[in-house]
This record gives sequence, C-alpha cells and structure tokens, in this order.
Amino acid sequence: MKKIYFLCFMITAQLVIAQIKFENAYLIDQSGNRKDVLIRNGDWLENPSNIQLKDSEASKEYSLGLNEVQEFGFEDGTVFRKFTLDISNYAIDLGKIDNNPDFSPQKQTVFLRQLSTGKLNLYSYYKGTPKYFYAAPGEQPTQLLYRRYYNDKNDLQTVNTYRQQLARLLNCPGTNYNAAQYSTTSLQQLFDTYNNDCNRVKSSGVGKSKFAVNIVAEAHMLQTSFNSPIYYLDNIKMESKLVPKFGIELEYFLPFNKQSFSVTAAPKYFQYENEYVRVYDVSPHTQTIQLSTSTLEIPVGFRYYNYFTDSSSLFVTLAYQIKTDFEGTISVNSQERELKSGSATSFLFGVGYRYKRLMGELVYAPYRSSSTSYFTDIKTTDVGLSLKYNVF
Repeated sequence: MKKIYFLCFMITAQLVIAQIKFENAYLIDQSGNRKDVLIRNGDWLENPSNIQLKDSEASKEYSLGLNEVQEFGFEDGTVFRKFTLDISNYAIDLGKIDNNPDFSPQKQTVFLRQLSTGKLNLYSYYKGTPKYFYAAPGEQPTQLLYRRYYNDKNDLQTVNTYRQQLARLLNCPGTNYNAAQYSTTSLQQLFDTYNNDCNRVKSSGVGKSKFAVNIVAEAHMLQTSFNSPIYYLDNIKMESKLVPKFGIELEYFLPFNKQSFSVTAAPKYFQYENEYVRVYDVSPHTQTIQLSTSTLEIPVGFRYYNYFTDSSSLFVTLAYQIKTDFEGTISVNSQERELKSGSATSFLFGVGYRYKRLMGELVYAPYRSSSTSYFTDIKTTDVGLSLKYNVF
C-alpha cells in the first residue's frame, strides 16, 4: 500500500512540474529596453517577486527580480508591472484581525498584475489577501481600500471605502456600486465596462473559478474477503465480481495555476451481489454463501490536470472515500441473515484522460470495513473504469 501511495505522489509531482513550463514572453528592463524571452509561467496565486527565464530554448535558465525588471508579460495577455507604492494590508482569518480601523499603508516595491486597461487601469496584488489598485495610464496606482476590524464591543466591522471610490471614479449609469464585491471577478467586470464607454462586456475572467457537473457511469471489479467467529463463515474470499456504479460528480476548479487543480465530490450508488461455494468432504459436501448489499459511496478529494491543449489533458485524482452500506443480507444455503447498515473509508487513486466533454479514468480503492458481530477483518478491493460526461 505504501508503494502505491508513493507512486501516486510521484506521478502527481511530475505532472505539476511538467505543467509549469517556459512560455513565450517579454520583459522590459530598468533602462526601458524590451526583450523577447522565455519565462517560466507558474500562473502564480501570489504575485511573484522574481521570475525564472531563458533567452532561448537552448540557453541556460537564470533569475531576475524587482531590481532588474520593470515589466514582463506573456502571449495570453498576462502582464505584471513594477511599482513602488503605498499598500494597506488586511486579514481574513478572524484570529488575526485586530482592533485598528485605520488603513496604515506601508510603502513597498512589488509587481502588480494588470487586470483591465483603458481610461482607468485595474491592478491586483495578492500576498496573503488580495488587494486592488487603479490608475490612469502613466500615473501611479492608488489602492481600492477595504478593511475589517473589531470595535470596542468586539464586534466585527467592515470598511468598504472602495465602493465610494468606485462610484466616484467610474460613475456608469445604472450601476449599483454598493453591491460591488472586493474580488477580481466583480471589480474586473466594473472596470472593463467603464473602459468600454459603460457598455457591459464579458470579463476575461482572470483568476475566475469554474464549477462543473459530470454524469458518471462506472464498471468495477470488486473482491470481498472476511472472517467470522462462526465456523462455516470463517476465511471467506469471494471471487471478483463486475459491478456497475452510477452517479454524478461535482467539480470546482481553483482559480490559480491555470485552473489545473480542482476539488471533487462524486456520490455514486451501486448494488453488489456475490457468492462463495465451500466444498466439504462430508455431507452436504457444498455450502453456498450469498452476499447482497446496496451501497452509497462519496469520494471527496483533489484532482490535478496536465493540459496538452484547451480540450485535451491528463489528470490524476486523490480522494478520501466514505462508503455506506444499507441493510443487506447474507445467506448460507438459502438461510438468510440480515446485515445491518455500516460504513467504511478508504483512499481512492485515479489516473485519467479528458477530451472535450468526455473523461475516462482508472480508479483503485481498497476498503477495510469495521468488524460486526458476525464478521471480522472485512476487506474489499475495488478496481474500476470510470466514464464521465460533462453536462456543464
């Protein structure tokens, strides 16, 4: 089992490394000179303070930072620009929020990510929490101010100064700036609209998360073994049985690293019937043990995609799976015993391929169930093929 865990970890690590690759880009140095280069694009969750780059595919990799680079960008339109400006930090974690209502800015030199361009540019800076800035072309950015603090009564207060700033700066007719959220999606939409003469446009969705629903149909080979204090039920190991499973998968793509990571939850239902025939030297010579259960299982975990193109990718899945068996039966030579409902947990490993809306995945999930009054050392080995179709 440890070897399987290690193998899955190594596969995931190699895919992550492969995904973060050098891309065609440019940089502007401190003298204002523009240079075409290759930059390692990590689609950073937090704004970088240095970049890894190469002059060509064959050249050696090297690093440049805030002291050497004024601006850099990629072919997909992602641009980072260096500024020295006042930044006011704030906390999201309730345990780290203080009782200071003041913004208390500090001067820092950072790379800001450009989110919207036009009459007013919008920038973002993420270090612990997201901060947003605006500036007319050629001017120094000013922060859109947001803060939370505890008052004298220890009540959590929110300072939404950015909403008043938006109403004063943008002033598009019919826009309710009091409903604006301090988020990339909300602010980028407002600035893109303003820069399009107040005509609403579809945001480019930088950092936008995505939610998907997949229909799931699976075929699994299940093998069950168990012991029992009852002599004729001890040391039972049933043959592998083909079992269909059906369900849905909910998938939430995280808004960083080019949406390569997602969180998944996939409730599935199946019915499992199997039998074991034991042969004796004395009469009745055979004993038939039949098992019948119905099960709901819910794996919740993470998935990593290695994109070849926008419509094609390899992925790996690691999930923690909860299996609930509803009441079933076990019969010995047609004499039934009722099985009470119970649960088991396991890790699930999967490797698959996605093409457009279709996904195929090989999965492996070994179970060890809790002992009951009849059975001990209950184990189930589950190997299967999962087919998924993306509904939206």
